[in-house]
Amino acid sequence: MRVFRQWILAIALFVALVLDGSIAFYLHQFMTWGDYGASSWLMPIGVMLIGLFDDVNPKEIWLALGAGIVADVYSLGIIGVYTVFLPLACWSCQKVARFLPEMFWSRLIVVLIGVSALDVYSWLVLSMVGLISVSIHTMLMSLLLNLAWSIVFTALTYVIWGNLAQDYPFLVDMQAYRQ
Repeated sequence: MRVFRQWILAIALFVALVLDGSIAFYLHQFMTWGDYGASSWLMPIGVMLIGLFDDVNPKEIWLALGAGIVADVYSLGIIGVYTVFLPLACWSCQKVARFLPEMFWSRLIVVLIGVSALDVYSWLVLSMVGLISVSIHTMLMSLLLNLAWSIVFTALTYVIWGNLAQDYPFLVDMQAYRQ
């Protein structure tokens, strides 16, 4: 059971990935506005919040790398976008968290900047390799929708990711600290 507790964050990220797919499939009609669509970024939001809540565990960067590989294979079929972005986002959030106040609003701003960077980065990569053909105007309008939905997803899952990151840090045996 002790080993299971060390992997709860990895399991939670996998559940978030499955929920991303389910939300994209079932709620897509609510996440569009005209010709512009939003993405469900629940797992990247989770990775960034984990980095913001637990800024001292370098093993979570490896967790983000593994989650990125699984997410790329699951959603894109190629390895690249998430595999690069998620570890960089987790590392950046861990570094930024040391200077931020531990408040919802400051962490929300960091998550929104991260989601914007993920949107632009994925658009650039997928456009360069020819998987998508989306104009800059469409990408920018979809970015606004993504920011709105990211506020909703962050607000709904903030406490969950915070509790998981603090109570069940990745590959850290907390029994040595509990009495």
